[in-house]
Amino acid sequence: MIENIKKKYKENGYSSLTDKEKVILLLSYSEKGNDIEKAADKICDFYGSLHTAADSDIGFLMKECKINLSGAVLINLISQINRRTEVSKAMRNRLNSEQNAKQFFSAYLKGKSTEAVAATVTDKNFRIVNTTILSYGGFSEVHVPIRLIIDFILKNECKYLFIAHSHPNKDETPSPSDIKSTIDIKNAVESIGITLVDHIITGMNGAISMRSRDRNMFTSINEYKILDN
Repeated sequence: MIENIKKKYKENGYSSLTDKEKVILLLSYSEKGNDIEKAADKICDFYGSLHTAADSDIGFLMKECKINLSGAVLINLISQINRRTEVSKAMRNRLNSEQNAKQFFSAYLKGKSTEAVAATVTDKNFRIVNTTILSYGGFSEVHVPIRLIIDFILKNECKYLFIAHSHPNKDETPSPSDIKSTIDIKNAVESIGITLVDHIITGMNGAISMRSRDRNMFTSINEYKILDN
């Protein structure tokens, strides 16, 4: 069966394969013996799709589907490669619209198994200057000391700040802690002349812009607006 899949892959390309065939092809480079098809069945039955399996924790994938470390890493690499491709595409766009910001941070935070907090700084025309993960854990001043954000800003020549964090296991609705911390961060960065443009929250169903939810929180600028000379 493996030889037939490899032949199909060579003749018709990766996209011609079913999810199970893709899993079998990947595992054929890391697993030995006659259990590759059984492992592929477990992965497809448990996760429903290769895309979902690729976003899974490596240790969990090994334990539940009885594959070795090399096989789990190969499957996980699909998600990582896809994420890096999406981030690279998104970084070519300016963060000059709510949609562009949601697209960028959805790609950047994709595949995180725990809550992650990111910060992005841009120039006055919303071109990305730098992006970083500030911390892992809930979005609050405890997990994201404001001094980390200030340090990040001061190390980069920028005009605007975007904050984002992920809700990997729930929806995108901001919590009271999310709202309070956003206001505190906004006030802190404005004291050094930087504008917090938006706070994007990504979740199981997509992403939301806190600016679109409550424009009164973001009064330093009226809207996403390119300030070309």
